[in-house]
Parts: sequence; C-alpha cells; structure tokens
Amino acid sequence: MKNRKIAFTLFELILVVLISSIVLIYTFNFQKELYETQIINQKIAILKIDLNSTKIIIEKNLPKIENKLIYDGSTLFYENNILLKNVTFFNMSKASNILTIDITLDGEISQIWKFKL
Repeated sequence: MKNRKIAFTLFELILVVLISSIVLIYTFNFQKELYETQIINQKIAILKIDLNSTKIIIEKNLPKIENKLIYDGSTLFYENNILLKNVTFFNMSKASNILTIDITLDGEISQIWKFKL
C-alpha cells in the first residue's frame, strides 16, 4: 500500500513538472514573439517620423524645393545636405501647379505627397 502511495506521488510530480515545462516553453515563445513584434513596430514608427519630418521640410521650402532636392542612390539630399537615408524609390513630378512626390523608405513605407505651388 505504501509503495502505491509513493508511486502515485511520483507520478503526480512527473505530471506537474511536464505541464509546468510546457507552460514555460509557450510563455517564453510568446514573449519572444512579442519582443520581435515590438522591434518591428518601433522600426516602422521611426520610419514614419523620418518621412513626416521630410514632408514638413519640403512643405516649408516650397516652391524652390524642386531644384534643390536631389535623389542619389539611396539618399535624398536637400542643398547638398542629407535629408533622408534608405530611400528605395523616389519620383518627383510637376503638373500645372501641383508638385507630386512618390517616395518609398527602406522598402517598407510608401507615400505619395501632393503640394500646391
């Protein structure tokens, strides 16, 4: 009878350790995924801030911006100063009194801006 109690207690202990291990593994996996998601969200938020800052600078310097904005490689320059890095696509066009800028930053965020001149 005593051996049965010991065997049952040992079985309960093994079962508790197994369930606890499974819970811990899934908890750590969830925390890792949450951390990675936050890193991605932070990167996207920083890219949005960079784009919005660039848009404000362009708005402040309209109409002379057309001649002073230069796209070279992956960098956008304003009067030979770096305005924005990691630009993967940039196109600027003017139709009547509307300046249209199509810009993609780091291959992740793409925006089209239209400014009235």
